[in-house]
Amino acid sequence: MIEKMALHIAKSIKGANPTQTASIAVMQYSLIAIIGTGSAIFLSIFIAAIFGTAVKTIIVLISFMTLRAFSGGFHFKSAEICTGVSIIGAVVIPFIPLTDLASDVLLAVSLILMLVLAPKGKNQSRIFSRKHYPLLKLISLLIITMNYWIALPEITLTFLVQALSLLPLLWKGGDKREEAF
Repeated sequence: MIEKMALHIAKSIKGANPTQTASIAVMQYSLIAIIGTGSAIFLSIFIAAIFGTAVKTIIVLISFMTLRAFSGGFHFKSAEICTGVSIIGAVVIPFIPLTDLASDVLLAVSLILMLVLAPKGKNQSRIFSRKHYPLLKLISLLIITMNYWIALPEITLTFLVQALSLLPLLWKGGDKREEAF
């Protein structure tokens, strides 16, 4: 649905200005990201507001997007699946209670996974090259470490979910064989 909507919009834009626009494929790709991300954010906050957890859901979304920007991670095959899973995670995570000990243990697990596996899937990035990988790993580790002071359980769980998205069992093809730096 998101892919079809993005294609329709891209074709409309191209039809309105065929010479001064990017290719339909490039515009569709960008629109999929914008529509998918925008939908996930809007619907997550809307649903969370109904449950009275909008602030915590916003914290989850910001935490996830911030860490993912530096650590990379698994990508679903379709924008719809990604959007749906993102909404479910952002809405459900604030309802999961954690003790201080559990939070510390899960943060440690997240740190270990990041130390060993991050960054993942950044080999196709236009912004970062392989020479940036040590810095991306360090930033990812620092982001996770900050929650030892902030101490919010929703951030702990969000970081764990993001760290789990780096596990090799989720990856297929070239990304799974991505070289260590």
